[in-house]
Amino acid sequence: MQTLSLDLAGDMMPAVERAVSVLRRGGTAVYPTDTLYGLGCNALDAAAVGRVFDIKHRSYVKALPMLVRDISWARELAYITPEQESLIARFWPGKVTFVLPRRPIVPAIMSGGGQTVGIRAPEHAFVQMLLRHLGYPLAGTSANAAGTEPTNDAPAIRAAFERAAPQPDMILDAGVLPDSLPSTVVDLSGRVPRILRQGAVRADKILAYL
Repeated sequence: MQTLSLDLAGDMMPAVERAVSVLRRGGTAVYPTDTLYGLGCNALDAAAVGRVFDIKHRSYVKALPMLVRDISWARELAYITPEQESLIARFWPGKVTFVLPRRPIVPAIMSGGGQTVGIRAPEHAFVQMLLRHLGYPLAGTSANAAGTEPTNDAPAIRAAFERAAPQPDMILDAGVLPDSLPSTVVDLSGRVPRILRQGAVRADKILAYL
C-alpha cells in the first residue's frame, strides 16, 4: 500500500497521473472527495470492484455507488428520463447520489446483483481531474471497513488499513478534509421518488422539486 501526499491547493497533476496508472491496471485507491474519503477503482472493471468489496469486507449483495464527471457520463451508465435529468441538473455537481436503472455496461457486482446503480457527480476539483484523465467512472464507496464509521481523516484511514488485509493499492493523502455528511441518496428507479438517506443536502430541499 503506497501513500502519496496530495496538496489540493497546489499542482495535483502528478497525483492524478500516479492514480490513473494504478486504476488503469485494475488497482484500488483511497481518494478525497467533496464529502468523505472514497475507496474506489474503475467502476466498469468487475474484478477491481470485487477487490473493493474484499478490502471493505462488504457483502456482495450491497451495491456500490459510482462517481461520474457529469450528466453526459451518467446517461451512458443509466436510463434517465428528461424529467429526471432536469432534477439531477439542479443538484449536480454536488452531494446528492441518484439511484437509477442501470444500463448493461455497468457490472452487476456494482449493483449487488440488482438492476439499479447509484450515481453522483462530485463538486471536487481533484476528483473531476482524476475522472477526466482516467476516462472511466469511479467506484465511490466510503474508505472504511464495513461496520465502522467513515472518516475525513487520511492518517486515520491509513492506520486502519495498515492493520487490515487486503489493503488498497494507494492512499492519496490530502490530510483532514472539511467536515461533511455523506451524500443524500435519492431513489429515482421506481414510480415514486424516495429519499433513501438524509445526508449533506436536506431532503426537503430535494422534495421541493419532486
